[in-house]
Amino acid sequence: MKVYDEGLDAMQQIKEATALAQKSGRYVLCQVGGNWCPWCLRFADFAKKDSVIAPLIEENFVYIHVNYSKGNKNLKAMRFIGNPGRFGYPVFVVLDSEGKPIHTQESESLEEGKGYSRQKVEKFLRLWNRKAVEAEAALLEEAYQKQSKEQLYEFFDHWSEDISSNESEAPNRWIAEAHKIFKAFYQPLQLEKIGCGGNEFGVSYQEYPYFIVQSKLSRIYKADTLPFKPDEMEAYYTDRINQTYPDDSTRKSWINYLKRELEIGRMSLSFGESWLETWEKIPTEVMDMKIDFHPSVSFPGKKVVYLTDNYKKLLDKFLGDQHVDLGTESIMQTAYAKEESRQRMDFLQQAAQIFYGHWGGYWQYETYPQAYNIIIDANMQRAIVYFRFIYEGGEVYMEKQNGEWTVLSGRLTWIE
Repeated sequence: MKVYDEGLDAMQQIKEATALAQKSGRYVLCQVGGNWCPWCLRFADFAKKDSVIAPLIEENFVYIHVNYSKGNKNLKAMRFIGNPGRFGYPVFVVLDSEGKPIHTQESESLEEGKGYSRQKVEKFLRLWNRKAVEAEAALLEEAYQKQSKEQLYEFFDHWSEDISSNESEAPNRWIAEAHKIFKAFYQPLQLEKIGCGGNEFGVSYQEYPYFIVQSKLSRIYKADTLPFKPDEMEAYYTDRINQTYPDDSTRKSWINYLKRELEIGRMSLSFGESWLETWEKIPTEVMDMKIDFHPSVSFPGKKVVYLTDNYKKLLDKFLGDQHVDLGTESIMQTAYAKEESRQRMDFLQQAAQIFYGHWGGYWQYETYPQAYNIIIDANMQRAIVYFRFIYEGGEVYMEKQNGEWTVLSGRLTWIE
């Protein structure tokens, strides 16, 4: 049985499906895979024949089979839908009526025995169809119009139930380890552990019942080594200088510079900064990027929601963008929300703390800190987490002790 047309241009296929979805009030369901993939063919047959799933798809989605094969990898389309192949095949990508990816669903959690679970597939389809997604937006708007905290909490509860952790679905060991690192790093109730205690924003998350956790990680890097201690730095960088500079006078000059920097405590680990000398840069390799990342975190008395693209889009639309521009009142004044947007922000903050963007024109929803890059050493014993904290950012040094990741130290290093 052949389901996928290997000759199709997938971008054109997605464009046509999106146009049909707009006309019919549906979303697009892309099943990515190929005729070479037994599970891809198995799902296609299941979706066609199952008495519950077949009409559910027909009613709510424009269902297309997006080909990925040796003969036609459709790389442009793969990039457009977020390179979902890292989750294996088949993989399902839901596009909204504008053609924007709003959810990626791996196959394994829908499987049962040698086939697919009707119950699991039905839950996935009911959560991610247009009616369900727009119903949540309507619930939030109704909560605001009625100034109902009860309905606001109902919206957040639905959100919490809709999106769960994907830690168990990590497609490689580097992402799996990043989940473990994040869980030890992410302590919004103990910000002092990462150098953000007594922050200038006066932020304390104790009073908020919901935490909005990031759902993406920019990059994971591998470094051959991460020499945290001064004596380790001296040994590592001395060796780098000796390898880089055969000329005796140049080598001695850099060795003396290194010793001075270590003595005054100014030497730190550096990686890709272009202005640095070659010996100062610790070589790294990108292991993964643009990662769908829903770490399994929990806190007593709090509920966790993950900031997926779809929920971000929903909140952006709800809040609007009425604001005072950066620098309007003084040179140090950040942009801030005003009028109706400010009122909606205050209403939302009965559930979770959010911020208006420093530069203006965007919202910051995450419950901080937010990790964006993680560097892990080759032995997976040490790591550096680069993070944002509202309008600032920094780095956290971590080490595995007795098999568990532990924060050694953290500091803020930049501010907008």
